[in-house]
Amino acid sequence: MDAEHGKPLKALVLCAGYGTRLKPLTDVVPKPLVTVLNVPLVDAAIYRCVKAGALDIAINAHHLPEKMGAHVTRTHGSLGVRSLFISEETPEVLGTGGALSAIIGWWGDSLLLVYNGDILSNLDLEGLVARHHQLRPFVTMSVLSTPPTGNGRSVWVGNDGLVKAIAKRSDLPKDLNPMQLKECGFACAYLASPELINYLPRPAKFHDIIESFQAAIKDGKKIYAEFHRGFWADVGTHRSLWEANLEVAKLSPGEQIDIFGPLPVERTPQGLFLAKVDSVSVVSPRSKIGDNATISSSVVLDGGQVGIGESVASALRGPGFSQSFE
Repeated sequence: MDAEHGKPLKALVLCAGYGTRLKPLTDVVPKPLVTVLNVPLVDAAIYRCVKAGALDIAINAHHLPEKMGAHVTRTHGSLGVRSLFISEETPEVLGTGGALSAIIGWWGDSLLLVYNGDILSNLDLEGLVARHHQLRPFVTMSVLSTPPTGNGRSVWVGNDGLVKAIAKRSDLPKDLNPMQLKECGFACAYLASPELINYLPRPAKFHDIIESFQAAIKDGKKIYAEFHRGFWADVGTHRSLWEANLEVAKLSPGEQIDIFGPLPVERTPQGLFLAKVDSVSVVSPRSKIGDNATISSSVVLDGGQVGIGESVASALRGPGFSQSFE
């Protein structure tokens, strides 16, 4: 319960996306069930939300919803979740904004923590909640200190800590001078007051939450930026999945705990394989590894295979596919 606002805190973990860039892996596995150090991303996401005080959790599901729902139903209790609500989006996926429209009845007048189920981070969501309590804005948004790569939209932050716009540089409103703003990336986590409901489509339909934020900023609503400078990874491609596993494998046990908390991380099951595995590779206990294989700088996911005596380097393997990064 939020003592200052008198409102409970709930969380929505976004899990409905197709994970197109991770195909063919996501043909059989929902993207939030993809693993880093053999921990499903959604488990790490739920852990972070519970740690921040959100014990009532909603999960939206669309792609492979049976697998998504079965997993969180099986694991949520062990993660400290008090109540679980699964919002199955049919027949169409609703996007990052429509997903909120679909849970308005469950959301009620609570503060809502929204976290993407396909990122891995040590985001300080407790600090995000505390900052929101202190400032009492419309939304408190976690941002990265560097702009997004590729074709993403930047979060433009003023010296007062307020988000002035969320747009590509070419689409920035003409009354804003980019030289006077900090160009940041969206860290895919935010805390919203229930007033955000007024900026969502009803009935629920596909909607981009950034459009709601843009409309609110235009109306003078305050969106504060909370900067994150720790570990953060968008595990959206084969390369980024491979890199995230190897990067986290190199971290100290304390740094891994900062990301996963009490979740049981496992780099390589000891004694399970008669293979040589180097100190940064990550191998699933549910993979098939042939005797006398050599694995270096590689990740073998559930269902991945390495043949007898085979040498694998700088690769990602999963059910029915292999990707090399040399």
